[in-house]
Amino acid sequence: MFDLGMDEVVVVFVIALLVYGPKDLPELGRKAGKYIAMFKRMVNDVKRQMDAELYDYTKPIKTEIEKINMESLEAALKHQPDITQANPAAAEKLTDQKPPTTPEAAAPETPRDGTPINGK
Repeated sequence: MFDLGMDEVVVVFVIALLVYGPKDLPELGRKAGKYIAMFKRMVNDVKRQMDAELYDYTKPIKTEIEKINMESLEAALKHQPDITQANPAAAEKLTDQKPPTTPEAAAPETPRDGTPINGK
């Protein structure tokens, strides 16, 4: 937060020890911790409130952007040419194609060392 190194913390501790004395130093530490925790709570409350307000304003904008994106996608799909109308021969080739074979599908029934699989 304040980017204090170990040297600075030691100097502050020594000064506090000299100014307040060893009897009042624990009380000072408790008060400082209490005020720091209270400050953090206030900052977190302000952050939470700001996020809630911003969410209320950004939610309709996000839904509108999503709606526009869906409309533009639907329009692009609507204007996409149909391959069956443009080139019937190409469409026929697409429907007649067989799925490509994989090397696993064309693998031999015996392993490389020549021993039969499952006793065949």
